[in-house]
Amino acid sequence: MSLVTQDRPEHTIDARNRIASANAAWVDLVRDRVPGVTGIEDVIGRPLWDFVEGTQVRQLWEILFERVRAVGAPVFVPMRSDAAAVRRVWDVELHPLPESAIRHVFEPVWSEKRPAVALLDLAYPRNTNELPFCAWCNRIQVRIGAWEEVENAQLTLRIEAAETLPRLKRSVCTNCKQSLLKTFPARVA
Repeated sequence: MSLVTQDRPEHTIDARNRIASANAAWVDLVRDRVPGVTGIEDVIGRPLWDFVEGTQVRQLWEILFERVRAVGAPVFVPMRSDAAAVRRVWDVELHPLPESAIRHVFEPVWSEKRPAVALLDLAYPRNTNELPFCAWCNRIQVRIGAWEEVENAQLTLRIEAAETLPRLKRSVCTNCKQSLLKTFPARVA
């Protein structure tokens, strides 16, 4: 396990949840996940929701934004952000700004290398099957109400290297949803 020392990704949304500003580190994160993003000009002025997949994920972020704006104080949201060959944890700091804007700062907490996992490799060809993938803990739903780490999920679901793999569909597991909604006020700085 190692601390991440790279620049912290940051962006700001306005009162209508459009990207008002972003740094290069955040654009790099988005570039890895959203086709067609090559630079800052591709994100400024666009709705944040262009970069957030999943109806449940969007709804939870909207609730969190409402609470940040109502409380008027910084809030910290833990989040996994794994890549194919690395596990990462971020604290996403939500800072209220004037005129109902919110600045997001992605503070790296830890990362560790692991053998590459094809299921998380965004360049790997995908088929039409979908697997729910929690946007907060990065676990995969293996059956209703059961979520597992990606390596275990591959074994449970018997997913083997093939010409194509199922598409990961961003969602929210019950544990993360309940935890975020229940503990949110306690995480205010």
